[in-house]
Amino acid sequence: MRILVITNLYPDARLPAFGTFIASHVEALKQAGADVQVIAITGVPAQTAILRKYASLMIRTVVHALLALVRGRRPQVVEAHVAYPTAIPAWIAARLLRARLVVFVHGSDVTGDGADGVKRLVVRSTFHRRLAGALFRRADLLVANSAFMARELASGFPVDPQRIVIWSPGIDYDRFSSTFPGSLRAGILFVGRLARGKGVHELVRAVASLADAPELRFIGTGPERVSLESEARELGVSARFEGALAPGAVARAMQQAVVVAVPSNYPEGLGLVALEGMAAGAMVVASATGGIGESVVDGETGWLVPPGDVTALAAALQSALRVVNHEPERYRGMQDRALATARAHDVRAVASRTIQAYAALGRP
Repeated sequence: MRILVITNLYPDARLPAFGTFIASHVEALKQAGADVQVIAITGVPAQTAILRKYASLMIRTVVHALLALVRGRRPQVVEAHVAYPTAIPAWIAARLLRARLVVFVHGSDVTGDGADGVKRLVVRSTFHRRLAGALFRRADLLVANSAFMARELASGFPVDPQRIVIWSPGIDYDRFSSTFPGSLRAGILFVGRLARGKGVHELVRAVASLADAPELRFIGTGPERVSLESEARELGVSARFEGALAPGAVARAMQQAVVVAVPSNYPEGLGLVALEGMAAGAMVVASATGGIGESVVDGETGWLVPPGDVTALAAALQSALRVVNHEPERYRGMQDRALATARAHDVRAVASRTIQAYAALGRP
């Protein structure tokens, strides 16, 4: 099966952590036997140079489609990541290639709420919302990454609910679970964009209030780094800022952490970092927002707190540390349940099911 992936998120040397979940999805499709071609925006952060980068994506997509027609190598499926405005060049390619169009909805591309507090293009005007709705109606499949996102999509746009499916984007379970360090764990880890919507300031303040607070590690870049460093110094928090790291290094950091914190203040579509933390055997403390609660079950696979509530976040972090250090049976039970949840999102199993679903679509 041939699949053409068109995406505005993809990792490269400049932004190694940007869109790694899509790169993992592509690699898993290839391992499952698919012939996958990728046309991606790389090296340009989100919400930067929008007109230039999407114009380039459009031109490269059309050229690729025309060459595929000439060479007799038409894909059966064109995937769009994330939903809008990437669905514009993807729809054009699908029409040119007479292929099925599958639009993947990941979160802020539909809700409009991002970590930086910047409203996404799809909600900025009536024109964009109507155009997005028209494109979504023309998709053969609309893939939501969680039940939460499926509801957001169905309630926000005039689409046929029968065309919406809920598929996890998947995590590289083996990468995160392969070298468990057991008792060598230490510290609290945050992985993601250093932006206010990610709850990073609340996390620093919560750690500052802990008795015998462990080291707090931040992996990622973003506009709040300087102010976070200053706040950590003022509050006496031992914090290490490591910038963006490659996926392998992120996995090792999660395997070394006692707690992976996901304290987002905005609705996460699914919360892949929480699932990766579970796969790595860490205890996960997360905000009860968006689709996170579909994998982090309070008291069972982790802890959930109200978004923005520093007191509740601190209490959950203290509980997680207490369980790890003083309640070995509960720790093992929570770890086992979390591992089982994460394993269900393994990207290889997701890819196999995806190819089967695409084969059932047939040609338009």
